[in-house]
Amino acid sequence: MTAPAPQSSRLDACISPTARDSLVPGSRDRLIAQESLRIRWHQLFDRIPRLAERLPDTTDLYEAFLDWAVAAGRRLDWRMHLHFLEFLDGRGIALRPQDHVELLAASAARWFASPEHRHRGLALTTGTTAPKVVVALKGRIPLERGRVKLAEVPGLDPAPGIRWSLSRSGDFAVLTWSPL
Repeated sequence: MTAPAPQSSRLDACISPTARDSLVPGSRDRLIAQESLRIRWHQLFDRIPRLAERLPDTTDLYEAFLDWAVAAGRRLDWRMHLHFLEFLDGRGIALRPQDHVELLAASAARWFASPEHRHRGLALTTGTTAPKVVVALKGRIPLERGRVKLAEVPGLDPAPGIRWSLSRSGDFAVLTWSPL
């Protein structure tokens, strides 16, 4: 019987393919890590089906993305799809404007469940999509359904990178953009 991996190694293996591969093949820890990675794969690709169809081998791309994200200290919370967009751009993978919109909408959908923001609205854009923005609005009361829409902001100039803006009330009369 093999000794279990230290706690930090087991946790790292749940988000890093490299850390998973360092675990003993066939061990309980490695199986748990593999299952955790499989679940996260679905969290990433199930929300972007059109882009996923066009990408090369999603497993290799996914594992490279996770290793990049861990090494770069990226948080894989509601911003996971934004970081995936950043990763794809950095690898020179050709993306169409609708791919950007699909990734922004996926991120906005994950934002609804984020416990760290009490804001009601989120707007997301990239240099490719501006002046169009993906807007997410949470319901006014708990359990009221949120909405994700594509909107156009007149006068919004394209700027490099990914930008986001939060609105406490859901009113986007004034947008204060932050880079990713």
